[in-house]
Amino acid sequence: MYPASQVTYESPLGPDDLCLLQRVFDCELELRKLRADSEEAEILAHRLIDLFQSGIRREEALRDVLTNR
Repeated sequence: MYPASQVTYESPLGPDDLCLLQRVFDCELELRKLRADSEEAEILAHRLIDLFQSGIRREEALRDVLTNR
């Protein structure tokens, strides 16, 4: 996990950012067969936002990190 002190993304998330994060999140839920209201999904959402805020902003790169490719 990334500590809050490492967060580098200072601008608010815009509509395009949110769409990208939602796409990746939905795909990961499907791949992992998770319900959106599960604790695992909440952890995944936090990790995804942490990754995005740490500078990983390409959809493919986010998916790669989440699937450890």
